[in-house]
Amino acid sequence: MSKGQVFLIGAGPGDIDLLTLGAVRCIGLADVILIDDLVNHEVLQFSRPNIPTIYVGKRGGCVSTPQRSFIEK
Repeated sequence: MSKGQVFLIGAGPGDIDLLTLGAVRCIGLADVILIDDLVNHEVLQFSRPNIPTIYVGKRGGCVSTPQRSFIEK
């Protein structure tokens, strides 16, 4: 199995102008992006074209992505 890196990027209050240059660089280098309900979807403008974006958000009382689906793969 190959090793990779994971970067967690906090979206703060959701204003893309508050992203650090490091966050923008990581988004631009990502092979896959996982996002949740707190992410302003405008941050995806910094990703490369055709990068898979996977929604992993959870909300009380709503259908959510089961965590096991990522652990078992």
